[in-house]
Amino acid sequence: MKKLMLTSLVLVFLLSAAGLFAGGEAEAVEDKMIIKVAEQVPNLITPGVWDGQAFSLNPSIYDYLIEMDANTGELIPALATEWTTDDGIVWTFKLRKGVRFHDGTDFTAEDVKFTLERTQDPALGHLKAQDFSVVEKIETPDPYTVVITLKEALPTFMYAMTDYNMAVLSSEYDYGTYGESAPMGTGAFKMEQLIPKESALLSKNESYWQPGLPKADELQIYFVADIDASVSLLEAGEVDIVPQISPTIKTRLEGLGGFKVVSPYQESRFIAMAQDREPFDDNLVRLAFKYAVDPEILAKACQGTLGETIYYNETPIVNALAQYKEIPNRGQDIDKARELLAEAGYPDGLTVDFYYGSDHPYGTEIAQTLKELTAPAGFELDLKGFPRDIYLSQYWMNAPMSLTGWGVRVDPSMLLSLAFYSKGPWNESHMNDPEVDDLIDKIKGEVDDAKRQSYYDRLQEAFFERGTTLNLQVPYLVGLSENVKDYRQPVTMISQLKYAEIE
Repeated sequence: MKKLMLTSLVLVFLLSAAGLFAGGEAEAVEDKMIIKVAEQVPNLITPGVWDGQAFSLNPSIYDYLIEMDANTGELIPALATEWTTDDGIVWTFKLRKGVRFHDGTDFTAEDVKFTLERTQDPALGHLKAQDFSVVEKIETPDPYTVVITLKEALPTFMYAMTDYNMAVLSSEYDYGTYGESAPMGTGAFKMEQLIPKESALLSKNESYWQPGLPKADELQIYFVADIDASVSLLEAGEVDIVPQISPTIKTRLEGLGGFKVVSPYQESRFIAMAQDREPFDDNLVRLAFKYAVDPEILAKACQGTLGETIYYNETPIVNALAQYKEIPNRGQDIDKARELLAEAGYPDGLTVDFYYGSDHPYGTEIAQTLKELTAPAGFELDLKGFPRDIYLSQYWMNAPMSLTGWGVRVDPSMLLSLAFYSKGPWNESHMNDPEVDDLIDKIKGEVDDAKRQSYYDRLQEAFFERGTTLNLQVPYLVGLSENVKDYRQPVTMISQLKYAEIE
């Protein structure tokens, strides 16, 4: 019955999609290269308040000052041709000339100044407000030079420019009015038609600054809440790309033929325990939960092997980064967990509501496995699974315990400021630890590499001792038609569909 309902859903979607992108007159598309993507359903899409859903959309419309090479991991010029600093306080960015926004206006230093100043608009609630509050002044000595003076030294400030919410906007465009309905940037594709929560039609930017790009003439993006429906569209040949598939779907696609699955990078699944709510306001309970977990079984539940395709630790720093400090896993110890719960006042165990995105890859598998692993220690997890868009909009940030997917930030201090600083905008575990706050501040301002690493080391030790998070690192999987060539998505999470083509 479920399969029949899903098939009907896909059929209805295909019929509506066919009419959605049909023009008023019949148009031959044989000579057009069209890439079709089935994406998640985004909430807000205006840069600054964008929730990170649907990564094929914004990076196609907008550009960034700096990009990351998906093959080497190196920072490369984009709208900025070079960036320099002598002391980590004064930063000079030289800008690319001859770039135009989609509305025909020239890209200049005023647009960069506007984009940076916009982060501090209290009415906007910009998600990078905290990171860019360190900016003291922005000068534009000429139309293609921006000089940014910081209040303190930040040796990794250039990495902040790679955050997906730092797309460069036009100082002459009203994003407050049109950002959600008619997004406009300097990107490789122009928005032609947008139906919120349903679909987007993007066309090639014929005057794009990067010669030979984009390779495709058109992007058709469908917003589909159900991942199974998205994969059915891929199998039916109606779309070419489906991001964020599960390992089970990966196995299925590889067995069918005609498809391929790529893993551009690892991403985190944070198991967050709210520090300001019972029972996790007591570190003894947090420690008990940690002792109840078996990372090897969690890895198997995600169809991987611990230390090979799946990684685990108790800090926000992923194992692949240079800043990671190796701290041996504590291992599962049910007796120790029960002792800690009893000491915390729960000798008979306790019940916790556990919220997660049921349709997000690995979500259900991790949640169910955690329920089984921790039950012998006295934890009764009441699983509250919802479609990811509902989970994020209604339950995330307000749950006593939650499971959320997080992308890796190249500069870990960016993630720390977002998610673990006491005033961080995405502090889902409501962490409020003075030492951690102090270490985050020191990490962001320390010029000396060795001293900065010592702060990272101590921060990870503090998380092991009393942290609010478990970090399970899993492959980010993208399902593709075998005809898709040169799909790129670096660890910044910003997909680069301007390079992609259909062969």
